Amino acid sequence: MSTQELLIQAASKNAELLQGLNDTAYASSAIQQSQADLSDLDREIKDCDAQVRSLESKTKTKLADHKKYAESTARRFMHRAVGKKDKFAEKVSKEEREYVEALAEENQAKSRRGEWVKNREEARKHHAELEGINSTHRRLQAELDALYDSIFAGPTPEFPDEDQKEWALRQASDALNDAKRRHEAEAQAVKCLHDADRFMNEALRAFDDARNYSRVDMFGGGTLTDIMERRALSRAQSATDKVRMLVTQTQRLVPDIQGLGNIDIPHGHIMSDIIFDNIFTDMAQHDRIKNSQAQAQREARNLKDLLGRAQQRSEHLLQEANAALARLETSREELQQIRQATFERVARPPTYDQAVA
Repeated sequence: MSTQELLIQAASKNAELLQGLNDTAYASSAIQQSQADLSDLDREIKDCDAQVRSLESKTKTKLADHKKYAESTARRFMHRAVGKKDKFAEKVSKEEREYVEALAEENQAKSRRGEWVKNREEARKHHAELEGINSTHRRLQAELDALYDSIFAGPTPEFPDEDQKEWALRQASDALNDAKRRHEAEAQAVKCLHDADRFMNEALRAFDDARNYSRVDMFGGGTLTDIMERRALSRAQSATDKVRMLVTQTQRLVPDIQGLGNIDIPHGHIMSDIIFDNIFTDMAQHDRIKNSQAQAQREARNLKDLLGRAQQRSEHLLQEANAALARLETSREELQQIRQATFERVARPPTYDQAVA
């Protein structure tokens, strides 16, 4: 069966799908507005909840004050004894009035909250309806794409314009896949460098501890100080090993990223640090720790620079991926438009003049 015959055969199905798509096209943008409305309602209810809790506390306090006077026989008797019966009645009346006002304010807040909750339930129902309509729209679009692909996929020499748009769509799809792949690799590299930066900070703290213990050791810290110093250096070694592993992982993801320089960890030696410990060995070890700390500080700055540049590349690649997606959508729309136009041109019944010609 020729392409023209297939077009004529599928003309009614094409018209049905296009009408359905037109009827449901509004749902996608309406869902975004509906979601924003739901978020606003959630915020209003959260604010109401906080207000109700505050007013409930206020009402409870006012009730306690009212009962303190209204139900206190001793207070009533004392005011009567000193000739201030009217003042006591006035105080009771004031506390009662404040309690009633606080209770009314609390009830009003609860009523407002009830209205917001009711509005949210209605908004959720409307949102669910929109999602159903949008699901229908996506299904109809998939059916239309399948219909067009069954007719136009591959070379169609009788419709060269359609072939050109189909090729443009493939190019746009390949470009998007490439942009997404590069962005995902760079985003993963940023995550690795973030983790590496965190471990580098741990290493710097460990070097600070080791240097402090070493300083104490030079002034007679003793065996315990030596042990604490070695533990701090061990933590620095563990942290820098993790940094190096993460940077290596980053380089596998993005080969252009440079590595870090060496960070030498002066673990020392148990014979010189503990058994033959003296001021000279302590001073030498202290200098080695300072040198290693300076190396770590230098590489920490380099690491932050790597992270900053990776973040910039990731943001740029995200923009490229978004632009590629926009071009893909444009190419898809152009291909669908030319296929629709081909349907209308080929499947349209001939006019009287064409029929008698």
